[in-house]
Amino acid sequence: VILVALFIAGIAIGTFSYQKLNILAEYSDTYIQRFISQRFESSFFSVVLNSFMESMLMLLILFTFGTSMLGVILAPFSLLARGVLYGGVTALLYSDYSVKGIAFNAVLVLPSAIILITALLLASRESVKFSLIIARMSLPGSSSFNLSVDFKNYCGRYLFITLLVLVSALADAVLSCSFMGSLKL
Repeated sequence: VILVALFIAGIAIGTFSYQKLNILAEYSDTYIQRFISQRFESSFFSVVLNSFMESMLMLLILFTFGTSMLGVILAPFSLLARGVLYGGVTALLYSDYSVKGIAFNAVLVLPSAIILITALLLASRESVKFSLIIARMSLPGSSSFNLSVDFKNYCGRYLFITLLVLVSALADAVLSCSFMGSLKL
């Protein structure tokens, strides 16, 4: 619940600070231009590969955060930051492109983003849980134990989350190849 609240807070921050932060406005504009250029007249497999690899970068970062004690703080913070970026992109689409931006967001961005956000929330939860196990082991007076079973479970859960990211990339490719021509900004 806390992770979802942080992500929603990030979206709100990004939406309301979009006009005030030039860096966020520039990122949002660059993201939309890159989003369109990577998908317009691209093959299905090219879109799947680009979308999957871009999403896996964030998943890899969350996985790495989970293997350190700082993951308790960094994993939720990365969700907040991702929410700010999503909020900025949405604010740009709605403010600069009005109805066409709303349609673009609803048809091309949002469906695959919902699947990806679910995957990132699950990944962040797993990272925080594993990071807490590591942090508890490092406290003075705590007994040490073998983390191999916990780490195998952690990796197994991330494999499942990777499948969600793949579903998100497939949904992105299907929607982009079907509707990008008619909804290009």
